[in-house]
Amino acid sequence: MSEAPAPAPAPLPLERDERRARLLIVVGTALTLFGIVLALNDDELARFVTVAGVVVSFVALHRFGRLGPSSD
Repeated sequence: MSEAPAPAPAPLPLERDERRARLLIVVGTALTLFGIVLALNDDELARFVTVAGVVVSFVALHRFGRLGPSSD
């Protein structure tokens, strides 16, 4: 009989938090860039999207910084 492969270990909470922070950084950057592109057409929504992107980026960078130095 063949053995079933061992299940992958659950990710550490720090790894999960780091992934979330990195994802938020990407989302914030994407929102900011999308807002800038909207601003090229003088869209009223552009200012809100850009500000939201910058705020999300600041929050994400703060979270990422609070995780501490990497343990490599």
